Amino acid sequence: MADSNFRGPVNSMGALEVDAQTASVMPLDGPSMLYQGMGMPDIRSAPFAKDGFRPGQQAAFLGTGFWTVDNIPQLRGTSLIATTQVGTAATALPLATAQVAGLASAANIACGVPIIPLGTTVATFAALALDFGFATGTTAAASTTVVVVDNRVFRLGQWLVIGGAGNTAATRSHICQVTSIATANITGITVSPAVVTTIANAPIGQGNLFGDSMVTLGTQFGPATASANAHSFGGAFEAGLAKVFNPRECLTRNISLQSVTAQTISGILSGWDLWGNPMTELLALSSQTTMAGKKAFKYISAFTVGTGSAGGSQAFSLGLGDTFGFPIRSDEWEQTEICWNGSSMTNSNGFAPPITTAATSTTGDVRGTVEISTAILTGVLATSISAVASNGTGRLTIFQNLGVWNQVAGTPVNTIPMFGVAQSTAVT
Repeated sequence: MADSNFRGPVNSMGALEVDAQTASVMPLDGPSMLYQGMGMPDIRSAPFAKDGFRPGQQAAFLGTGFWTVDNIPQLRGTSLIATTQVGTAATALPLATAQVAGLASAANIACGVPIIPLGTTVATFAALALDFGFATGTTAAASTTVVVVDNRVFRLGQWLVIGGAGNTAATRSHICQVTSIATANITGITVSPAVVTTIANAPIGQGNLFGDSMVTLGTQFGPATASANAHSFGGAFEAGLAKVFNPRECLTRNISLQSVTAQTISGILSGWDLWGNPMTELLALSSQTTMAGKKAFKYISAFTVGTGSAGGSQAFSLGLGDTFGFPIRSDEWEQTEICWNGSSMTNSNGFAPPITTAATSTTGDVRGTVEISTAILTGVLATSISAVASNGTGRLTIFQNLGVWNQVAGTPVNTIPMFGVAQSTAVT
């Protein structure tokens, strides 16, 4: 496409072209997207040479904020990832991979979530997905009915991933499509195919097939047609031409390691981040009982006990910490606006900036983290932004004002300014 200057203003009228009674809402109606954000011209720069093109021709102010996180984190716990047990050196620790009931409207761990990791084309199953879902719903075995908190957040034809409802052991998530939405109440939806098992307040995430509103309704439902086969990273869903990330599905979190008695033990935690990048972290105790990881995981695949661990008779467990990751790189505390448990955070005590050198299994997070509480378990930092630990009822909201350099320097061939350096995949 040719470059061009035009006077403007630009107006995207969408379905407002005609009155509300006859308006046609088209499948591609939705928000506009502007590469590298949106700028406001400096009004002092007149006259503007509209027929000329040269770098730096138009003086402007650039700034785009992103609403990146908005959900209720799961109640923290010390054995949610792996129950207290004795590990075996050089062996993967059995994880807690059977779906458990959650709290209505709060995110929850989801078991056996299919994902397509970055650079691959085949779905693989993550043992656990942390703080999963944009909604919750109660399923019944062999039933197509799901009782949700608010069915107005669902769309007809939408593909879903329901945590742990895909097999009788509740170790696999269920992929299905919304076939109807109740109008007599706001709690009923039906799906196809039917869920396999009963789960109370199962976490519900977005599937990775879009364009459901563009398919003829009479033929779009059921597994015989094109079907989603994995979770959509960042909970991305269709918004007209755009596919936008859902802040409700962008919670990422650190993992804690704790022992019954002080001991020296280590292991490699492996999984993926919010965007499907494989990542690893070394978790280690050194004559102590508790520690918390520095990295924010979204999906967990395994924890392999180190060969040099002195354990063998002392039990330990893996749980959730209270450190949460930023979906996009956050270089400075001042570029963020964070609300936790009903209060705006006014201090930077729990903020850890992203690493900017090559990531290893022991370095911090590549996009930065914020620690909301050090309660119960000492976290990444000695301080936090709040004294309130994650409790299953408090909401965490993060708004990020991306730096001007980050926004302009970020390109398809250099994603580091926006998404950080490459994740570590080291196994030591």
